[in-house]
This record gives sequence, structure tokens and C-alpha cells, in this order.
Amino acid sequence: MYALLIALLTGGIAGGIARFGGISYTWSAIIGMFAFLAVTIVISQIIRLKIKKLNAGIQQIMEEVQHKIMMMQNQFMRRPPGSQKMMMQVLEKEQNAGIRRAIEACNAFVPLYRWSFLLDRQINTMKMAFYFQLKEFGKVDELMGKCLFFDPQSVCLKMARMYMRKDDGIDKLFKKKCRSLKDPACVLPYSLYAWILVKQERYEEALKLLVECKKKTDNETILRNWEMLANGKYKNFSNSGLGEMWYALGLEEIRIPKQQQKIRYR
Repeated sequence: MYALLIALLTGGIAGGIARFGGISYTWSAIIGMFAFLAVTIVISQIIRLKIKKLNAGIQQIMEEVQHKIMMMQNQFMRRPPGSQKMMMQVLEKEQNAGIRRAIEACNAFVPLYRWSFLLDRQINTMKMAFYFQLKEFGKVDELMGKCLFFDPQSVCLKMARMYMRKDDGIDKLFKKKCRSLKDPACVLPYSLYAWILVKQERYEEALKLLVECKKKTDNETILRNWEMLANGKYKNFSNSGLGEMWYALGLEEIRIPKQQQKIRYR
């Protein structure tokens, strides 16, 4: 990384000048170390501020999209477009356009990759999540091996994609990344893993998992699904109560109730 090289070079020069000026080896080393730390702190602060500004730009894009979608929803409530399906398609198109703008904005981070350790993997994780929302799974798979999976949301995206591809290793990934999670971070990973176990007809394991999760949270969806499994009502297992954070995983579609045609009497 450039920051480390510059700091080392500055520290070496400062220590060398001090020694050349007749200062003892010990104090020359101390001066060099202080110079190294000072340059490291200054560069890190500059890079941090630049990253913060770029992140704020992406956040602003997403907030603008959400605001526009909310305005469109209010307009549709006043003047329905014809059907709920048509409305959902229009809103999805608008949201996808905003996500693509956010992906494009991620390119502004590239010049900073050489200055900040693991920044490239952090941005890849962000882009992977955006492509997941767009359901462009080819690009998701390309980025998956270049991401960081530290937060529950990104781990859930990886688990969901592994399930879609019928990959092995979901059990191992969950145990490694999610067992230690607490409320509320545990809700989505445990719900997802339980859903996968139910789909694989591993009902006893799913029940034990939710018993474990009950000790961490009193989330209504967790409690309801535990009750369904405990009573053998496996087909009634549902994560729909988690709302958008569940549907964002792309494993199920939001069910749109059919509109009943009004009968006109003459």
C-alpha cells in the first residue's frame, strides 16, 4: 500500500537525518518512529474522509431513489395505474435504475484501493449486494470470492446464493459466521438457515435451530415458525413476517393479492 510505503520512507529519512545530525541511535529511532506514525495518521485521516464522502454520495443516491419511489406510491394510491402488478413493475424499474447509479458510483473508490487495506473487498461486497438486488447472479458469482463476509446481511446473501446453486457448505458457513450472533442480528441468518433446513426436509434440525434462536430473541417470526415446526405444520413455515429483508434474499417473491373485479349492476 502506498500509505505504508510513504510512512516507512518518511520515518527512515527522519531517523537518518537525526542520526546524521549527531543524535544517538536510540533517539534517531524514536524520531523515525514518530515520523512514521505521524504520516500514517495523516494519510489515514485523509483517506478516511474521502471514503466517507464517497459513501455519503452512494447513500444519497439510495435515499433519493427511496423518496422517489415513495412519491410514486402515493401517486398510484390516488390514481391507480391499472393493476398492482403493473405498479410493482414500474416501482421495480425505478429502483433498479437507482441501484445501477449506485454501482456506477462505486467506481470512484478504485483510485483509493492502493491507499486503504481491504477497501477493494469492502466495495466488492457492496457491489455484490447491489447486483443481488438486480438478480444479476452471474456478476454476483464473479464478485463472491472477492468479498468480505463480516456482517449478517452479506453472509445471508452468500448462504442464499449457495442454496440457489445447490452448493455444499451452507451448514459450515452458518456455524462459522452466525452461531455467535445476538438479537437483532441473529434473526435473519437463523430464519434463513431454518428455511433452508425445512426445504431440505431436515425438520428436526430446523426445530432445534429455532429453539436455540428463541433463547436469543423474542422476534415474532422466529416464535411463530418455532410453533409451526413444534406442531408438525411444516408447510406453514414462513419468513414473510420479516418483510423486505427476507424478500431481498431472492428466495421467494412477494405475493400480490389478486384484485377482484367489481360487478356492475344495471
